[in-house]
Amino acid sequence: MKFGFYSCMTGMPWGGSEELWQRSAVVLLNRKHSVCVNYRHWPRKVTQLDRLASLGAMVHRRSYPNQIINGWFGRKTEVPLDALADARQWLRATKPDYVLVTLGYHVDRLEIGDACREMGIPYSINVQCASDHNFVNENWVDRFRVWYRSADQVMVVSNENLLKVETNIGAKLTNTVQIDNPSKVTSDSELAWPQTDELRMACVGRIHLQSKGQDLIVRALSKPIWKDRKWHVSFYGSNQGNLKQLEALIENSGVAEKFSIEGYSDVEEIWANNNALILGSRYEGAALVVVEAMRAGRAVIATDTGRNRELVDHGETGFIADAATIDLLEGAIDQAYNARERLQSMGEVAKKRILDRYPESPEKDLADRLIERANQ
Repeated sequence: MKFGFYSCMTGMPWGGSEELWQRSAVVLLNRKHSVCVNYRHWPRKVTQLDRLASLGAMVHRRSYPNQIINGWFGRKTEVPLDALADARQWLRATKPDYVLVTLGYHVDRLEIGDACREMGIPYSINVQCASDHNFVNENWVDRFRVWYRSADQVMVVSNENLLKVETNIGAKLTNTVQIDNPSKVTSDSELAWPQTDELRMACVGRIHLQSKGQDLIVRALSKPIWKDRKWHVSFYGSNQGNLKQLEALIENSGVAEKFSIEGYSDVEEIWANNNALILGSRYEGAALVVVEAMRAGRAVIATDTGRNRELVDHGETGFIADAATIDLLEGAIDQAYNARERLQSMGEVAKKRILDRYPESPEKDLADRLIERANQ
């Protein structure tokens, strides 16, 4: 059986939204199924795609947003990519039995859905993140409804995200299922508790203020009460357009020495040096760092978005701010600070509870689901 994977990823060469489908593709290849991939072309190398190709996957890198064609007398011309034509051509060339379309964000368009319907190929949509900060333009709503309602299944990573998708397209969906994403920290990880008298908090995620809300963390901790308290926040993650603003916020905070920007670090190194996760996210799909922190035995301080409240029990395994505002987030951090003597035991409870709330191998679960759906 042949499975097609179509990624709508556009913001960066690779991201957390891509981990599930590519790991499931590896599972399918190891089970002797065929795999074909349609992914945006990037000037820089995407090693995950090369790995899939080495395992036998057919990888097509589509041009985006424009493609270069050879014109008269060797001149190269840039023209807009026809996403529907590209999808048709890819499907004709690869002939998959079933297609999984992964959306990094709910406003991603799904011309691949039109091509699948034309050719009678069943497809599912995997929505990795939805927010109420961007809405589908009303001129596109009818088309989005067709794309979603025509899907065999719409896979979401949290019920909160499903509600946002339904609001965006103005329709109730009856073909939905909740799925999980793979984690970099396994349930058997044993990490020693950091020896420090500070509340050391790790903010893990790309530096993108609109989604990850690092600005809320800095502004919350710039209040006078935090100046003489013992704490430190380390920001881990690659820059996605807001590093200069974050640096300026820290410089002007009055407590700049209590912040550090670490860039990318190994997951185990992060939790060896910090005793809590802090997230000021304005929106999330299902933040994998929450699962990773809990599996590492760390308490979580986070805003109520995505799947955070489903996974974190307020006052028991962490602290939830009811919304992504400076005051509410500062209140949750204040509760964590006052409970800092209990954070280690809270982390131990978090480690136990996440075992019951999150599967060990979501990629295998998705591979099983795709095989089941393709056989119907």
